[in-house]
Amino acid sequence: MRRIIQTISWLALAGTFLSPVLFFAGMIDLEQSKRILLLATIIWFVHTPMWMGREPEKPDTATIP
Repeated sequence: MRRIIQTISWLALAGTFLSPVLFFAGMIDLEQSKRILLLATIIWFVHTPMWMGREPEKPDTATIP
């Protein structure tokens, strides 16, 4: 499951880079580019936290006298 979510996340990130390139190449218009960027950004922000692990917080070892 984690591998699928990672793939979706990386594809969305690629979409954020590919959209402006396609626009500047004249292959898509500005509105299409905006839609792709918005959709890819939303997908990336939703899926990335699901797989990008965080280190667990360690409790403070200081003792209170």
